[in-house]
Parts: sequence; structure tokens; C-alpha cells
Amino acid sequence: MLIAFTMLCALALQTPTAAPDSTPLEPDRPDVTNGTHIVDVGLLQVEFGGLFNRTGDGKHSSGTPITARVGLTTWLEARVSTDGYLSVIDPIEGNQTGLGNVQVGAKLRLWADPGGVPVLSILPTITLPVASESKGLGSGQVDFTIALLTGTDFLKHGHIDANYSIGRIGAGTDLPRFTQHLVSFSASAEIPGPVTPYVESFWFSRQDPNGGAVTAIDAGAIYVINARLALDGGIQVGLTTAAPSVSLFGGMSVVVGDVLGDHGVHARRREAARRAAKGVQSK
Repeated sequence: MLIAFTMLCALALQTPTAAPDSTPLEPDRPDVTNGTHIVDVGLLQVEFGGLFNRTGDGKHSSGTPITARVGLTTWLEARVSTDGYLSVIDPIEGNQTGLGNVQVGAKLRLWADPGGVPVLSILPTITLPVASESKGLGSGQVDFTIALLTGTDFLKHGHIDANYSIGRIGAGTDLPRFTQHLVSFSASAEIPGPVTPYVESFWFSRQDPNGGAVTAIDAGAIYVINARLALDGGIQVGLTTAAPSVSLFGGMSVVVGDVLGDHGVHARRREAARRAAKGVQSK
């Protein structure tokens, strides 16, 4: 894991010839709300980090979420994610560790403004039951969700994203699934410099069949080092008893390369630049 982390950082800190044509990466982490942005065609963007939760009854949990996103076309992005390595410390039921579930999905751009920025996207996702049901780390059932994503700029330097998601969530072997709703809003401000602060609020109707609503607010910042690397971190505070009382999180997002070759808008710009350079040299 340490070797892979070092290699990703080294790749991200390199200054490739395509850097001048690259736009800064837009991570979907660390908040719950997903943006409408789709990774450019052919690029692989990896987002990962750590999450620590504490509840009022003395229970602690942590995870290492990882997401890999690949731009397939200008309107479609494929993604695979996992909750990573999970650890639950419960003073009553004991401690449990293991791998988390795996999510497979795709972000589809439905509508963009004249400048090309997506205004409306959808994100269908299937959750594969990798986490152990016997350890209480998962339900052992497949989950199905679909999210509607939208966002817009406001005032001079502000941006807001909003999500609505509905899903059929597994409750356990031989138990019926339940319906879950999610509503979330995230607002960010583009201030001078590489740091973008944000604040978010979200609401889950429930996360287990007999549980109550989960409502929380969180705040943090994304630090963009270059067009290929960004760091993030923040804190979340629960507003309902079903939500963790406090959560801490941090991580990074890395564009590791053009996995599909010379495709997409940026690739066409690079090809035009190469042809122009050859024309100048031949004169």
C-alpha cells in the first residue's frame, strides 16, 4: 500500500507535456455530494483517504474509501469504488475488522450549458456485498441506487451542488430491502490561491430498516497542488441520534495518466499543438 501511494504521488507531481492543456481535477470526495463534472476522456482519476467516526455511545469506526474514475466519452464516466478496510470498535459487541463493500457505477451527463459545463447528470450505482454480514460490516445483499446531480455558480466566486438519490438497500439475508432517500447540498467558494473551502449538509431517510433519519453538516477544504493532484480534509458533526456524533476525514485525488490513449478534448489540443510545432520547424 505504501509503495502504491508513493508511486501515485510521484506520477501526480510530474509535469507532463500536456499540463498546460489540463484543467484542474474536480474530486467527488471528500463530501457526500457528488458534482456533475465528468473525468476527461481517457483519464484515470483515483480518489482515496481515511474516515474516522465516533458515536455518543462510545462506538468508533473507521474506513479507507477508494474510488477510481475513468472518462469513457465526453458524456460518460465509469467508476469503481470500495469502502476499503473497515474497523469497528464497540465496547458492548466487541471489535470487528474486514473489507468493505464494492460499488460499481457510471456518471452520465444529461445536459450542459453553452460553455460545456455539465448542469445535470445521473449516477446509477450497484453495491456488491463484499463486507462480512456475520461481522456486522454489511448486509450481505446487493444495493441499487440512482442519484440526480446538479450544480451552478452563484455570485462571483461561489458554486453549489445538489443531489437527490433513491435506493433499494439490503437489510440482511432473507430480509426485505428498504427504500432509502438522500438529499444533500454542498457550497464552495473560489478564493485566491489553491485552497477551496466548502460546507455541506445532507439527510438520509435511514441507513437500516428500523433506524431513524441521519442528518449532519460538515465543512472542509480542497487544496489543489496541480492539475493532477489535490489534497482534502474536514470535519462532520451529526445533528440526529442516528448520525455519528463527530467524524474526521482526509485524503487525496490523483490523475495518474491517460489510460485510453490520445482521446478527448485535451488530446485534440495536444495533437493540434504538435502539428503547429512541426509546421514551425519545417519553415
